[in-house]
Amino acid sequence: MTEDVIAVILAAGDSGRLWPVKDKLNLYFGNITLLNHSVRQLKKAGISRFIIVTGKKNRQNIQSLIPEKNAGISLNLIVQENNLGMAGAILAAKNLIKDNKIIVVGPSDIVEDYLFSDFNRLLAGDPEGIFVGKKLDSYSPLGFYDIDAGTIAGVREKPGPSKAKGKPAAIILDYYRDSNKLLTAISAVRSTTDDIYEKAKDILVRDGLVIKLLNYNGYWGYIKYPWHILEVASYFLNKFPDKKNEAVLHETVTIRGPVFIEDNVTILENVKILGPVFIGKSSLIGQNCLIRESVIGEGNIIGFGSEITRSYLGSNCWFHQNYIGDSVVLDNTSFGSGAVIANYRLDGGNIISEVEGKKIDTNRTKLGAVVGRNVRIGVNSSVMPGVKIGENSFVGSGVVLNSDLPENKYIEVRKDSYRVLNNKVNLKTGAMDKNLGNLKF
Repeated sequence: MTEDVIAVILAAGDSGRLWPVKDKLNLYFGNITLLNHSVRQLKKAGISRFIIVTGKKNRQNIQSLIPEKNAGISLNLIVQENNLGMAGAILAAKNLIKDNKIIVVGPSDIVEDYLFSDFNRLLAGDPEGIFVGKKLDSYSPLGFYDIDAGTIAGVREKPGPSKAKGKPAAIILDYYRDSNKLLTAISAVRSTTDDIYEKAKDILVRDGLVIKLLNYNGYWGYIKYPWHILEVASYFLNKFPDKKNEAVLHETVTIRGPVFIEDNVTILENVKILGPVFIGKSSLIGQNCLIRESVIGEGNIIGFGSEITRSYLGSNCWFHQNYIGDSVVLDNTSFGSGAVIANYRLDGGNIISEVEGKKIDTNRTKLGAVVGRNVRIGVNSSVMPGVKIGENSFVGSGVVLNSDLPENKYIEVRKDSYRVLNNKVNLKTGAMDKNLGNLKF
């Protein structure tokens, strides 16, 4: 990309659909956050001028995530004061982008590096605009493009399966040769919903702005719902090399497949690791653990006999004889001995999860829990598939949690929920001897 293009990165915050995850751009996938991954790709493609639009709540976090800010790039952080979604973010940067070429970037859209090479080739023809689209195998409630001879003919936001059929879905990687036209279109939209930016794009193309479609066929990951974190984690896992840094591995440890282990990791006796796996620095894997296809952040203690399968773990979590399957567990969370997460329905059907009061089909037959930061789960507790737990909440010992638990709550099993009866069964001496004799080893 030419050096006179300004990248406007939309990082103002997450919608309620992601609860209990807050600030997805702050999530580490291995040793990189989504925000830095996006900055790194754009920088490699030739961008040197960045505007990152943050929200009031996440500005400090976003600022701390930009080690590249002094590495040959110009970077401005702007706080979005309004609640107008993506359009509001662009308006917040108005004074810095007017009279410039811009590329609007959704940093939680994860794409392959080669897309930027294709983008540069199309950009060399000096088009008025470029939008990126990808045809999907199944419908998702996203934006879609109408196409006419390789140019954008219309923009539809969540049009429904029938109207989206055969059309490319919109990836937020939008180039405008003249930012003033975009700003004018946004100002012309009157809407009470969060689709102002999409409507402004539609106005531009229907008023005659020639915007080229860049068809993309590679991997596209996005985080709209919390379980999408697992899909993105899987993508990054397959990008890491098979590498063991300054780690201490007992001679009985078994490793199969690519495993990336950071410094100061200790792995004790009889641990089995089936890659791809990422293990963050200063983590400890205790005896007899099984780790499969998971991202494990730094400073985790995975105690004796635990199994972590196809999951995303944040940093500084504690486990002991637990099963964590197909789950997202965020920072500073601990599980008491025997606590487990269920990840499969008895009837084998798709897992349903409640999002903003609505039942959502996750399209996954295996999905465990999404656990926010600073959560404590007591011994022998069970969390049912698709359940979400808000940050700073406690689940007491022995609880079977089958619905979402809001943040800052404590749930317990009360004594009066049990019946205490007299035992009328008399066990005879040696009652188990016959059964033991029939056991086959």
